[in-house]
Amino acid sequence: IFVLVLVSPMTGSFLKCWADRAAAGKSVTAGRSFCDSCGKTLAARDLVPILSWIFAGGKSRCCDTPLRWTLLTPEITSLLLAVWAVLTMPLSLMLPTLIIAWLLQAIALLAVPAPRSATILAMVLAIFGFGLSLMGLTGDVESRLLGFALGLLCATVAWTGASDPRARYLQAATFLPAMGALLGVGLMGLAILAGVALALLHNAASRIIKRDGEAPMPPATSLSIGLAGGTWLAWLYGETIAQAIRYSL
Repeated sequence: IFVLVLVSPMTGSFLKCWADRAAAGKSVTAGRSFCDSCGKTLAARDLVPILSWIFAGGKSRCCDTPLRWTLLTPEITSLLLAVWAVLTMPLSLMLPTLIIAWLLQAIALLAVPAPRSATILAMVLAIFGFGLSLMGLTGDVESRLLGFALGLLCATVAWTGASDPRARYLQAATFLPAMGALLGVGLMGLAILAGVALALLHNAASRIIKRDGEAPMPPATSLSIGLAGGTWLAWLYGETIAQAIRYSL
C-alpha cells in the first residue's frame, strides 16, 4: 500500500498525458513526452511527478515557458486521493479504494477527449463494483444492479442528446452506470448532488487560476470531474451519512 501511494502521482501524470494526446487526436503511445511550447523531447528529470514542476519553478526547463497548472493538478490529485484512501478506509478496502480512485480519475479526464475509452473504463469500474458486492465487502448486489440499470438508462438518454455540440456536457453521463454499480441506487442521488456542486466549484476555480491566453476548461470536463468527486465522497462517507439520516428520522 505504501509503495502504491508513493507512485500514485505517476498515475495522474500518465492519465493527463493520455487525455492531452487524445484531445490532439494522437495515441498515448505515440512517442516520448515533449515540450508543448518548443517540441523538444523531455529528459527523465523533467518527468518526475510534482518534483519536476517544483524544481523547475513552474517553467519549462528547455525554453523557460510557464507550464500549465493542469499538468500538475492530476499528479497532486492522485497523491491526495491515495493518502485519503489509506487514512479513511479499513485495511480490507484500502487496495480496492485505490483502484476506484484511479478509475474515477481516468474516467473524469478521458470522458471528453476520449469518450470511448472512458466508457470502457466505466464498465470496468461497474464490474469491479459488482465484484466487491459479491465478495461481501459492500452492500447487496440487487441495489447495485438496480443502480447500474438506472444509470445506464440515464446515460443512454444523455448520450443520444450529446450529439448536439451545445450539449457536450452530457458526455459526463458516462459515469452514471459505474456510479450505480459501485454505490447502489440508494446513494446515487447523494453522489450526483455532490458531483454537481463540485463541478460548479471546479469550473469557477479553473477560470480563476488559468493563465492569460489559455482556453477555459469545457463545462463537460468540470462536470466529469465533479461527478467523479461526488462518487468518491459517496463511496467513502455515503453509508455513514445514510445511517445518520435514518437515525434522525
